Amino acid sequence: MFRPNHGDEALRRHRAHVANTSYFLTLCTADRRTGLHTPHIAPALHNEITAIESSGHWQLRGAVVMPDHLHLFVRVIGLLEISRCVARLKSKTKHSLNANDLRWQGNFYEHRLRADDSVESVLRYLHLNPYRENLVLITETWPWFWLGKEEADWFVPLLDDSKPFPEWMQ
Repeated sequence: MFRPNHGDEALRRHRAHVANTSYFLTLCTADRRTGLHTPHIAPALHNEITAIESSGHWQLRGAVVMPDHLHLFVRVIGLLEISRCVARLKSKTKHSLNANDLRWQGNFYEHRLRADDSVESVLRYLHLNPYRENLVLITETWPWFWLGKEEADWFVPLLDDSKPFPEWMQ
C-alpha cells in the first residue's frame, strides 16, 4: 500500500522538475487547522486545480481534500515547475482560506513517482483517506475526492458504486 514518506526539510529545498512525471503532493494548513473540506473552500480548491490543468501545466490524476490537508496526484506536462504550480494554487486560494481563518503552511510535501510505482496504490490511498480518518462511513461517498479523466475510466469500475469495498479498509 502506498504511504508517503515525510522527508527532511533539506531534501525539499532541492526539488527537481521532471516533465511528464507524476507527483504525489500534500499541502497542509498552518498549525493543521481544519476547514479545507467545507463547502466554501473545497470547491475553490477544485476550481484552481482544474484551472492549472486547463493552463497546460499539469494533468490531474486524483485529489482528495481533507480537513487540514490536500492530497494531489498530478502529472506535470508543462514548463511550469511543480513548486510554481503549488505556489499558484496557494496564492489563488488564499482568499478563500483567509475568509475562514485558515492559511497554508509555507512548504509542501512532494513525492515523484518512478516508472514502477503503482498508480492504483496512490489512487486507493487518496480514496481511502477520508474513510480511514472516520470522516465518512464506508456506505457514503466523500464529496471532495476527484479523479482525472484517464484515471476515472479504469479506477471508478474498481469501486463499489463510488465507495470502497470493505476489504480495502483492512
